[in-house]
Amino acid sequence: MTDTSPPPPKIKVEIDKFVHAIDALRLTLTTSMSSLDYQHTHAHKEYDEYLDMYGESKEVNGERLYRIKSHDYCHDFGKLKIKLARIHAGLTVVPRNFLVALVSQYDAYLSNLLKTLFYLRPEILEATEYKLSFADLCRFGDLNGAREHVAEKEIESVLRESHIEQFEWLEKKFGLKLRVDLPVWPQFVELTERRNLCVHTDAIVSSQYIEICKKHGVSVEDLKPGQKLDIGQTYFQKSHRVVLEVGVKLGHVLWRKVMPDQIGKADKALFDLIHMLHVEGRNKAALILAQFADTTLEKRHSSELYRLAFRIQRALSHYLACDKQECIKVLDSQDWSATSNNLKLSERVLREEFDEAASLVKQIGPDSPYPRKGDYLHLPIFNEFRKTEQFAAVFKQLFGAMEHDQPEIKQLESIEEEKPIISATENIP
Repeated sequence: MTDTSPPPPKIKVEIDKFVHAIDALRLTLTTSMSSLDYQHTHAHKEYDEYLDMYGESKEVNGERLYRIKSHDYCHDFGKLKIKLARIHAGLTVVPRNFLVALVSQYDAYLSNLLKTLFYLRPEILEATEYKLSFADLCRFGDLNGAREHVAEKEIESVLRESHIEQFEWLEKKFGLKLRVDLPVWPQFVELTERRNLCVHTDAIVSSQYIEICKKHGVSVEDLKPGQKLDIGQTYFQKSHRVVLEVGVKLGHVLWRKVMPDQIGKADKALFDLIHMLHVEGRNKAALILAQFADTTLEKRHSSELYRLAFRIQRALSHYLACDKQECIKVLDSQDWSATSNNLKLSERVLREEFDEAASLVKQIGPDSPYPRKGDYLHLPIFNEFRKTEQFAAVFKQLFGAMEHDQPEIKQLESIEEEKPIISATENIP
C-alpha cells in the first residue's frame, strides 16, 4: 500500500516560507505605492486643471480659497475631490495595513515553527500543564493524536500572549536567553506595539504604548498620548528588516538547540540565505545575518569550513556596503594562510590584491566545482575583480570569451521521447 501521509515537517522549509512571505509583502508594497503615487500625480493634475477652467479663488485671512463658478460644474468637481481624497487615504492606509500583515506573517511563522519543533521533539511537550480527560484520550484514539492536540492548544495559548510574553515563554521552554544577543529587540517591541495601535486605535498613541516602549529601551520622549503615528513606506522597510532578523535568528537558534544533529543543514540554509541577500543587493540584511553567523553562532557550526565561509560573508557584506576598512578588519581577525585556495581567493579579492587573486584563479583551474565559470561572471564578490586587466587575462586563458557557454539542445524526434522534468529541489535534503 502506498504511504499517503504527508512528509515530516522541516525547520528549513518554515524559515524559507517565512522569508518569502515577508519579502512578498515588501515587493507588493513597493509596487502598490508606486501605483498610488502615479495616480496621485494624475488626480492632482485633473483637479488643478478643472479649477483653472471652472473655478475662481480669493484670499481670506491669508488663506487662498477656491469655488466653482457655476453649479453646472459642481458635480464633476465633486467626483474629482472624492477621487483625490481616496488616493490620499490610500497613501496612509496601505502602508499601515502592510505593517499589520507583516506582523501577522511573523505570528504564522512562529506557529508553524513551534509545530515543527514539537513534531521533531515531542518530549518538549512533557512539561506542558495542559491536561486531557479520559474522554479526550478515547476520542483521539492514539497517543499521537493526543500529542497533536496538546501541541495545538499550547501554541494557541502562546499566540494569545503579547510578543514580549511569547519570547519569555520561548526562553523558559527551550532554556535559552534569546534576547541577550538581539540588539534589535527594542525596535521589534516598538513595531509590534505600533501594529496594535494600527489595529485598535487608528495608529493613535496610547499611554500603554509609551509605557511598554520605555520599559524595553525605546526612545519615546517626544510622544504623548493622542498623537498619531506616521507609518509610511520608509518605516515599513525598516520594520521588514527587523522582522526578518528576529524571525531568522529565532529559527536558527532553536534549530541548533532542538536538532543538534542537523547543524550541517542549518549552516547550509543560513549560508544560502545570506548569499541570496548579497545577490539581490540587500547588504544591510546580509550584514546583520552574516554578523550573527560569524559571532553568535561562531562555536556552533558543523565544520571549520562553514565558520570561515561565514567570516568571508561578513567581510563581503562590509565590502559591498563600501566599508573597506571594516572589511579588512574582519579579514585580519583570521589567519588565511593554511586555508583552501577557494577561501584564499575570496580573501585576496576582498583585499583587492588582484595579482595574487589572478594567480589563485589559475591554480584553481577551469574544472573546479567552485568557483565555476558562471560564478566568476556573476557573483558579487568578483564585481570589482571583473573590471581588472588581471581578471580578463586569466579568464580568457582558462575559459575563453567572457560569456556563458551555450548548452546543447537536442531536438526531440517526437513528444513521446521527452523525459519527465525533475524538480531542481528534489534531491536537496
